[in-house]
Amino acid sequence: TVLGKRKPGVMHCTGISIARLGARRLLYLRQAAAWTPSFQSPESAQIPSQPPRTQAYDLGKYACAGIHSSAIPLAGVVKPFPLAQTGEGIKECELVQWFVSEGDTIEAFDRLCEIQSDKATLEITSSLSGKVVKLHFEAGAMVQVGENLVSIETDEEAGDGDSDAGPAPSAASPAAHSSPEDPAPPSATPSRVLTSPAVRHLARQHSLDLAQVRASGPGGRLTKADVQAHLDSLSAAATSTVAADVAAAVPTTEAAAVRQAVPEQRGTGGDAAAGRIPAAGAGTTAGAGGGTTTVPLRGFRKAMVKSMAAAGAVPHFHFCEEVQMDALVALRALLRTEAVLGGAKLTYMPFFIKAAALALEQFPLVNSSLSPDQASILQHGAKNIGIAVATAHGLAVPNIKNVESKSIVEIAAELARLQAAAAANQLRPEDIRGGTFTLSNIGTVGGTYTTPLVNPPEVAIMALGKMQSVPRFAPDGRSVVPQSILNISLGADHRVVDGAMLAGFAQAWRRYVEIPGKLLLEMR
Repeated sequence: TVLGKRKPGVMHCTGISIARLGARRLLYLRQAAAWTPSFQSPESAQIPSQPPRTQAYDLGKYACAGIHSSAIPLAGVVKPFPLAQTGEGIKECELVQWFVSEGDTIEAFDRLCEIQSDKATLEITSSLSGKVVKLHFEAGAMVQVGENLVSIETDEEAGDGDSDAGPAPSAASPAAHSSPEDPAPPSATPSRVLTSPAVRHLARQHSLDLAQVRASGPGGRLTKADVQAHLDSLSAAATSTVAADVAAAVPTTEAAAVRQAVPEQRGTGGDAAAGRIPAAGAGTTAGAGGGTTTVPLRGFRKAMVKSMAAAGAVPHFHFCEEVQMDALVALRALLRTEAVLGGAKLTYMPFFIKAAALALEQFPLVNSSLSPDQASILQHGAKNIGIAVATAHGLAVPNIKNVESKSIVEIAAELARLQAAAAANQLRPEDIRGGTFTLSNIGTVGGTYTTPLVNPPEVAIMALGKMQSVPRFAPDGRSVVPQSILNISLGADHRVVDGAMLAGFAQAWRRYVEIPGKLLLEMR
């Protein structure tokens, strides 16, 4: 403890033992003031050069010549802060922006940076308190999981280096600091597999016996990586390398659903002006017709490559139909003035989503997925309906969970939340994870019919065309009247869904839309 100067040019140190001070702090003193290893003492006492480790020597009666108190660097321990695993199958992330600078003082749970994987955008919060010593990456760089993001100097004593390093780095959404996949404390008996609830949930989804999986965690604990490796080995012989990689990366029907690549713009000058495209990953090649710009695959665009490569391995077939919308048009016009949506707009989409959930109840195989080893079909009880949302970063498909238990108003509110989060690039991993069926509204861009590709490991998708007023025969078959017609196109995995089943599902969905009163009759 530095008490101050007792004599001009002399600083006194009190209450520090040589054993506690340690060689490292003595080195700091020596470097700070070009200190000579001699001590001045009013009593001319001498300090042994190598005192026994068990004996403490009080420096209270010694003075360190020529050292000012501000020159002593009371530095703590500099600790690395690596990029933690942010989701299943994620190996690298793009560092979008820093919230701190070198030299900043931070507290635990302060925001450090924003990262983007091919599934979601996350904010990384600190698990340490201290001073930011070094930022190891610039904004726009790709960071591998496990690489050191930032070095933080904590206020721990240098001699406490054998203590625990503290909690692991955390990746949090803007609204939370904890991860739903954190392992639970072990509570198993010797006759039971040691693992976390998240791992057991993953195993149940793939009908996997955990006793057959080799554990590599401490104390024989089974980790998600162990289950994932086991699933990979089962699927390697049945699928291509690319398809297996995607299926393993998203075993719980969370494949990144992306249909369109849109170059990302940040700031007024875009990626190039902001320095976000590394020299090694982008460039321009001159040619007779002008330059060719190489744009690195990042975020949703990278997810599109993976998911569409997996979709290419799926044997597709398609079914098209037209739906008469007059009754639903009238019902929506009546309800949108009465519905209390908290500011959300009542569009046709909440009705389409609810109709899909009710039709899936009648055709459960359409709401299923094929196991990675292709030995079983996994029928999902929850109807998690994915909705395509166009953003400046690409086309993402978050999903509304448990649609079968939600009302039209609740669906509309959740749809509005997901659309706003997607537009702000703030979708959370749980918003994208777990989809079981997808709706894509191509009518917003003027389409009528299309041939949509399934979103693996889902087995079916429906594309909604634009609604048009067209001439159709009246029920009497003699007169022609204008009708509001919606065109729909469905795609399915022919390994799981056959033609009759997909047609039956389409007809069930059509009846709910053409006679919207049926939605009320079958709501729970």
